[in-house]
This record gives sequence, structure tokens and C-alpha cells, in this order.
Amino acid sequence: MNQPFAQLTLFALLLGIPSAGCTATAAASPAPEPPGCAPDSTVQGCAGNAGYSCGNSETPEQADSSLVCSDGITGSNGLELFCCVTFRSSSCAPDSTVQGCPGSSIGFSCTGSDSPDQADSSLSCGPGTPGNAGSLLYCCAV
Repeated sequence: MNQPFAQLTLFALLLGIPSAGCTATAAASPAPEPPGCAPDSTVQGCAGNAGYSCGNSETPEQADSSLVCSDGITGSNGLELFCCVTFRSSSCAPDSTVQGCPGSSIGFSCTGSDSPDQADSSLSCGPGTPGNAGSLLYCCAV
């Protein structure tokens, strides 16, 4: 191909003018990340069907305030994976400041003698450790 013709063809392509024998196609865009959160029984490390997968930086608690969930981990599909439990108690509450909870465990702070697993039998909690103002701190597996 001679030099002036090659330059003219390049110029035409840059302007979007079609030229003979040359076609351009746009690359396929990636599939959009699914919005929101959904129950997901394939999430590993959760008891029963307590797993959730979420996209778009959402958490299960944003969709359902009665849920208490572990910290999310990024799954192989790019979604954030959580272990969650429905939890209501007058003397215990989820506490993200509880240190040393392994894996998909959730930290709780309790006042009084009740433990989180007394409020929800699906939880499996370790022994309570003293916290601030007489509270007991627990790490509980979902």
C-alpha cells in the first residue's frame, strides 16, 4: 500500500468514514453487575441457607434491617458474599468493634446474662469476654 493512501485510510477511520475492505466493531461490554442482594445457598461457610451474594457495593442489611451479617468477602464471580442471620434481642446487639472473630463469624456485645445464641439458636457462639461498661463480647458463627 502506498504511503498517501495509508494515511488517507487512517484519517478516514479516525473520522469514522468507512473505507473499502475495512470494518471496525465495538468490543462487547462486560455484563452489568447484578443490583442488590439475594439469598445464595452456594456461599461457603454459612450454616443452613444463611448466605447472601450482593453486587453494586450493597449489603444484605441495606435490603433487610432485621439481618445481621458477617463482613463480605469477594467471591470468584466478583460479588460480595455474606453469611447472615435474622436477629432481634433486647440485651444483645451486633458489634463491629469486637476483635478477633474468625471467618464468617459476627461480633456481638451483650448487656445482662443473655448470649446471642440464646436469642437465636442458629448461632454458635464462643465464650463471652469482658467488654466496656460490664458488657460481654461474643464471636458467633452463622
